[in-house]
Amino acid sequence: MEHSEQVAPIALVTGGAVRVGRAITSTLARAGYRVWLHYHSSKTAADALGEALGSGCVGTIQADLAAESARKGLAARVLDPAGPAGGRLDLLVNSAASFERGEFAARDDDDLRRVLEVNLVAPVSLTRAVAPALTAARGAVVNILDVAAMQPWPGYLDHCTAKAGLLMATKALAVELAPAVRVNGVAPGTVVWPEADPRFAEGSEIRARIVRAIPLGRIGTPDDVAETVLFLARSAFVSGQIIAVDGGRTAAGGVAGG
Repeated sequence: MEHSEQVAPIALVTGGAVRVGRAITSTLARAGYRVWLHYHSSKTAADALGEALGSGCVGTIQADLAAESARKGLAARVLDPAGPAGGRLDLLVNSAASFERGEFAARDDDDLRRVLEVNLVAPVSLTRAVAPALTAARGAVVNILDVAAMQPWPGYLDHCTAKAGLLMATKALAVELAPAVRVNGVAPGTVVWPEADPRFAEGSEIRARIVRAIPLGRIGTPDDVAETVLFLARSAFVSGQIIAVDGGRTAAGGVAGG
């Protein structure tokens, strides 16, 4: 994607305040993008990151992407021609996601709908809303999946189903929005350990088992994902592709312990 030297490209990163989203936001800003920083509940982190980025942050926006009205409000602010970016958008990174675990028999239809709404419906909905601006800019979409889109994880049926749907949506959107907009996906493996799950505590067997399944012998980092997002944002002849950032784990047939 080529841009005028006088005009910095504009990106929207959902879930851009913490963990992988934070790394994506920071990497894009360092690369010369001005970034709209979306968050749901991480206001303190979003405000701090926005301040640290200075002019690299267009603004921070709070929205619950599970709600259609909130998604519309987010898109309206980003696309406002009187706003700080003049309504321009060159890149959408759908990073916001939930990560719910539960035994299949213990969950219900409402659980499934909630997971689908955040992980599948919201990225497709936002892409539809901002597609005219991306088309005008000949821009790009990068969806953040994870390797659960390609292999089942015990205890994560709803999550795997949603991410598999987003994988296919990524490929379909690459066809629907061509030739003006490129659409790709990044599927991270383990790049950060779950903070709230005691099963993944330091020194646990599940950590050791996951590392043993990774040919490169370590987990990745959020920056590994962010650099791949930047590559896809800049690659003018790559579309409809999913890049696994997993240290070779899917190639080796590794399955997440759960």
